[in-house]
Amino acid sequence: MSDTTTSHLQAARTALDRCQDLLGDESPEWAELYAALHSAQRAIAIAEYASELAVTRPPVEEVEVEAEVALAAEPVAPAHVEPPPLEVEAAEETIEDPAPLPAAGASLAERLSEQRLESLKNSLSINNRVRFASLLTDGDVPALLTLCDALEASDNFEAAQILILETAGDVDWGDEENGGGEFLSLVRRLFATA
Repeated sequence: MSDTTTSHLQAARTALDRCQDLLGDESPEWAELYAALHSAQRAIAIAEYASELAVTRPPVEEVEVEAEVALAAEPVAPAHVEPPPLEVEAAEETIEDPAPLPAAGASLAERLSEQRLESLKNSLSINNRVRFASLLTDGDVPALLTLCDALEASDNFEAAQILILETAGDVDWGDEENGGGEFLSLVRRLFATA
């Protein structure tokens, strides 16, 4: 190891020892502890960096220039010999691609949104009651609740759809903002199989 690497490691050990001393106190000074930890981390990082740079390379061979050549009219530069490339050992084991993970399946929210409803009326929040009432029954919440009772008594989803169309009149079922599609999905859940 080089002298700078050794000195940085020494500084790191000293800073870590100081941290241990501070933690041993009943009420350590946190600012001083933080500064000592920061100093130790910095010294360790510098020492690791310096040790990575200290790769041992074979010395460059110098070529002796004969006296006769040195007296020639043109100066001759000494030949520079490149060091042989460092050999990297090949890994003995080959890394295989991990097997693909199985498909996750439906999320909890998706499974809950497909779960059968026992009661349409009980599943509606106050805000949804007002919103769906304004959409389907001209703002009449008791009329909406009566419609919910009738939908729950329907034999199947198709019969429930006919009842909704007879009651609702002109509703844009494709508009997601007005809530028509959301109401239909709730009605569909009344008839979902468990």
